[in-house]
Order: sequence, then structure tokens, then C-alpha cells
Amino acid sequence: MTRLIKRGAEADILLGKWRDIQAIFKVRKSRKYMHPELDDLLRSQRTLREAELIKEAKDNGVRCPRLYFVNLEDSTIIMEYVKGPRLKDVSDEGNTNLFGIMGNMLGKLHRSGIIHGDPTTSNFILYGDELVVLDFGLSFRSNTIEDRAVDLHLVKEVLSGDDPLEFRRKYAKFLEGYKVGFGTASDETIGRVKQIEKRGRYARSSWGE
Repeated sequence: MTRLIKRGAEADILLGKWRDIQAIFKVRKSRKYMHPELDDLLRSQRTLREAELIKEAKDNGVRCPRLYFVNLEDSTIIMEYVKGPRLKDVSDEGNTNLFGIMGNMLGKLHRSGIIHGDPTTSNFILYGDELVVLDFGLSFRSNTIEDRAVDLHLVKEVLSGDDPLEFRRKYAKFLEGYKVGFGTASDETIGRVKQIEKRGRYARSSWGE
């Protein structure tokens, strides 16, 4: 027996039992507007890619949900149920440095050639005393500065929207962790974020905003 806990544009997230333990079932939905064979192929490929990237992330020291089973015929990933508050909803007082840990995790992903694609504070869960990164559905492999910088730019936008008063402190902690996780070449990526912001401001001004 499973129950729906989240309905997404691409996949449904269900909570159920896998060999007597609670588990998450991520099921990619069919798209009625596509040819059935093409749809099955694309869903299967994306399911496999996501599972592979989760494994690669774990192999590179990033805490992700444990994989239990991957069913390519049904485009389903069965994985560990990570229960806890979202980083978005957790207080970062004291010495917890959760945003530094978040930065360190994203830095390790980038160093291993993985772009998360959706590194929001809703996709980092505090599970006991450890931070876990979720949802690799938009993730892909890349070693370009631009792709890494887009990930960082999204983090910056999310943090400024989540908590404008604490944004500078949290983003500074995030960057400290990122530099440790990624290494000495991180400055190039951080510098590119500023270029992306300038391009965005130019585009908005050209639209008359």
C-alpha cells in the first residue's frame, strides 16, 4: 500500500513499504501527448540517469537517499525515506553551519561533474544530525563553469527570497562550504555568478522593467 505525498510535473512521489521498511517510490508519469514508445523510452532513460547520478553523488561523499531498487519498465526509483524538516524551515543559529554544509555538498557534486539543477533549500533535509540532498530529477553531468554558476545563482536567489534579513550571512556560509567542497577553482564559478546576474539585469532593463 502506498500513498501519494507529492505530485510533480514529471513524477509522483509516494510513501510505501519496501521489504518491510518505509520507502519513497518516485514514479515518472506518462505523457499522453507523446507517442507511447517514445514516452516509455524517455521516462526509462531519465529514471536510469537519475539513479546513476544519485549513486555517483554518494560515491563522491554526498549524502543522498539510499537506492533500494530501480524499475526501468515502470520508470520507478525506490529509495530511502528521509524524514525531517527542510533546510528552508530550519533555524541556523549557533554553530550548526547548515548552509556551509549545503555549500560543501554542492561543491562536491560540482567537483564530481554533477549539476544538481534544482539546489533549493526545499531539497535539503535535516535528517537527525546530517543534511541530505534530494531530488536529482533535473540533474545532469557537466564540467562547465557556466552550468556550475547557474546552480549557484539559483541558490543565491532562493536564499535571498527565503530570508532577506539573513541572506548575506547564510550565503557567505554557503560559499565558504562550497570553496572547501569544490576546491581552489571555485573562484571562477563564483565570479561567473556575477556575470549571470549582470546579464539578467540587462535583459530586464531591455524589457522595460
